[in-house]
Amino acid sequence: MANTYFQFKQFTVFQDKAAMKVSTDACIQGAIAAQYWQKNQPGKILDIGSGTGLLSLMLAQELHHAEIIGMDIEAQAFLQTKENFSQSPWQERLTALHCALQSFAPGKSFEAIICNPPFFHKHLNSTAGDRNIARHDEELSKATLARQIRNLLSETGSCCLLYPASEWQAWTRTAAANNLFAEHIIQVQPYPDKAPNRVIGFFGRKETMEPASATITIYTGAGQTYTSEFIELMKQYYLHL
Repeated sequence: MANTYFQFKQFTVFQDKAAMKVSTDACIQGAIAAQYWQKNQPGKILDIGSGTGLLSLMLAQELHHAEIIGMDIEAQAFLQTKENFSQSPWQERLTALHCALQSFAPGKSFEAIICNPPFFHKHLNSTAGDRNIARHDEELSKATLARQIRNLLSETGSCCLLYPASEWQAWTRTAAANNLFAEHIIQVQPYPDKAPNRVIGFFGRKETMEPASATITIYTGAGQTYTSEFIELMKQYYLHL
């Protein structure tokens, strides 16, 4: 059974309600996004499918002037986001919304959008309905996600998404068809001798010749020992680093 909460250095993420729990992949995405957006300090950020609110909280910690909306279609996930926002040091800059992306019409654009989206298309579904929504893209297809991000993103803004490596090419094709183009791509590999199993990408509305690329490795290969690059990335968040 998963722990009911995850304690970070500056905030706590309760996860007893949300179907998808705190994961290492999501923590890496949040840390990389906060680092990436330090250079332009976006004022308004949207977190699509906020779940526990983890990504919004990581961004709020590092981007001190950002106003962040975390939205989720699933009722329990929305309540979890709202709870975690209200108990954080940055509650005045965080807003939780219970709505579907397809019907979201804020009347404004966002300088940054982050999403850890439903991953799997036409895979076997689990028996838990909430977890199905969180893991499978029938409720929010890649095409719908790309189209809505394009509509909500400011002209010079960027979005950050995380997908399994097996889903990455399908996402980039869909993104390009909706005029979203890769700016920076980070491959995530669990061990030095293993192929990347996750990809984090930043996309904007302007086409680039060749996106910048990088790789981060989580473990050294000696058991569960973190690499120095992972420690450097996560030390301002993880309690015991």
